[in-house]
Amino acid sequence: MTGPVAPVLPVPPVLEVRGLSAAFTTADRTVRAVDGLTFSLAPGETLGIVGESGSGKSTTALALMGMLPAPGRITAGSVLLEGTELTAASPEELRAVRGNRIGMVFQDPLAALNPVLSVEQHLDEAMRAHGRGDRRSRRARAAELLDLVGIPDPARRLKDHPHQFSGGMRQRVMIALALANEPAVLLADEPTTALDATVQDQILRLLDRLNRETGTAVVLITHNLGVVARSCRRTMVMYGGRIVEDGPTAEVLAAPRHPYTAGLLSAVPRLDTPSGTRLHGIPGSPPDLALALPGCAFAARCPLAEDRCRTQAPPLLPGADGHRTACWSAGDARIGTGTPPVPAAAPAARLPQPGPEAPETLLDVRDLRKTFPGGGRIGRRSPVVALDGVSLSLRAGETLGIVGESGSGKSTLARTLVQVHPATSGSVRFRGREVGRARGEALRTLRREVQLVFQDPYSSLNPRMTVGDIVAEPLIAHGVGDRAERARRVAALLEQVGLDPAVAGRSPRAFSGGQRQRVGIARALAPEPSVLICDEPVSALDVSVQAQVVNLLMDLQRDLGLALLFIAHDLAVVRQVSHRIAVMHRGRVVETGDADRVCSAPEDPYTRTLLAAVPTLGAAPRPDVLAGAET
Repeated sequence: MTGPVAPVLPVPPVLEVRGLSAAFTTADRTVRAVDGLTFSLAPGETLGIVGESGSGKSTTALALMGMLPAPGRITAGSVLLEGTELTAASPEELRAVRGNRIGMVFQDPLAALNPVLSVEQHLDEAMRAHGRGDRRSRRARAAELLDLVGIPDPARRLKDHPHQFSGGMRQRVMIALALANEPAVLLADEPTTALDATVQDQILRLLDRLNRETGTAVVLITHNLGVVARSCRRTMVMYGGRIVEDGPTAEVLAAPRHPYTAGLLSAVPRLDTPSGTRLHGIPGSPPDLALALPGCAFAARCPLAEDRCRTQAPPLLPGADGHRTACWSAGDARIGTGTPPVPAAAPAARLPQPGPEAPETLLDVRDLRKTFPGGGRIGRRSPVVALDGVSLSLRAGETLGIVGESGSGKSTLARTLVQVHPATSGSVRFRGREVGRARGEALRTLRREVQLVFQDPYSSLNPRMTVGDIVAEPLIAHGVGDRAERARRVAALLEQVGLDPAVAGRSPRAFSGGQRQRVGIARALAPEPSVLICDEPVSALDVSVQAQVVNLLMDLQRDLGLALLFIAHDLAVVRQVSHRIAVMHRGRVVETGDADRVCSAPEDPYTRTLLAAVPTLGAAPRPDVLAGAET
């Protein structure tokens, strides 16, 4: 006779957050960066937190770790880690928990690691701080950790310093550090944002495997929805410091219940979308969290906003399936279909096919080679070959996308084309004239007709100059007009890139990343170039802002007849904006062709590797290591 079956008891959460709020207070303002967050994390669960910059994602992670920088502080709420309250813990108690029961992986490992310490010293310090074993056992554990995170020859690499590792390997070291004391929770704050698609894929696979093998719960913070699609069982969407949606990843991405989530999804470039398809950015900007927000923080940008949305903040309520949404229109069918927040615009102009009236070839590159001297004080090292026989062409009105991993030669190519780096050998012709021989007026003409748009708009804009002066600088350099004429031209340029001419007197510091990139584009357009070389112009931007900048470049090309050399490592973005794509690997062009053909039927194995590594929204999240869950 069989006895009664014991009831299955629920597994208590390893992390429980209730009403968490955090603020940064200065003499003249208080920024409410996190406002009333409530969520829990089960043992072994993978939770993705997504949202634009300024939504409160990173502040949430730092608050959970008790690491908010001054003048930040937790103003309300509770954080329970394995039943221990962290918000009331003393500094000594927090130090006992950090790096022990809860670990963190930061976005920039080079900044987070001490350059004078070896990897072994980093790991030994982390374990010694929590009283883990003697020196010999810690060294054995350090080698074990490097092997666990996939670093070859771990015993030898323990002696190396951070600068001796690649970006992806440094991130593996950071993960090993975070796992050194077998934490219950791992917080990963944008761990793959600065990495190429193939390295990103390796890091995500590593986190997946570690989650399965160790049972560590993972909170993955990112603005890349494709990353959460492939790695997270559950997704939490933040906006304006609040949770606006929280549910199973498959549901959130396939049938969003909040207009903001739908807007983010509509802004994501898709690898399966034909070249020239217009992206859907979310209009407007995130709210100023120093201002009181009586209603929904998204109301000013929401296509479904009603009067009460502006006066009453919607509560975060669970549906019958536990999927939580903070929206007065949560049941509106238009949200679930992913209706974009702005109507679709006309597709970008297409490049005419070569024929009797084919567009003029502006740039013609043949067998271009660039080497740099080998470094090192002891002995001589071989020269570094950055470009190895590159040949390509760019026609008037065309966008040629250049893709490849870091170190493939993309940025060196851009700088060599404009003579920042003189070529070692080979030929670069602009309108039939050899660029390397250009002097005097010919060189000035080249620099007027070929302009650069840089990856980091903040570092490329002088913070001591106003926006108007920055945009006018090329006009002055090329002797365009008098002061009044230049002022009119600056106003027209700012309007052309979607900025109010009234901002001409403001500093670059007063603008968001996307707005600063618009200023950079306006400056590049000032001398009326025929070619824009865009070096990773959207890689540092949120997906919604990225869509706005990509659409702007497509509009400018259509309206001005510009030729674009668009350099990026995101193949999905490159396909949207490009007519043709050239794939670079180790200083060589390994494949060139029509953008749609390269992305749908690649011929080179390296191109296929790049495409396979791109995270897509259709990726299925794998099951978590939960008691009783399928694995």
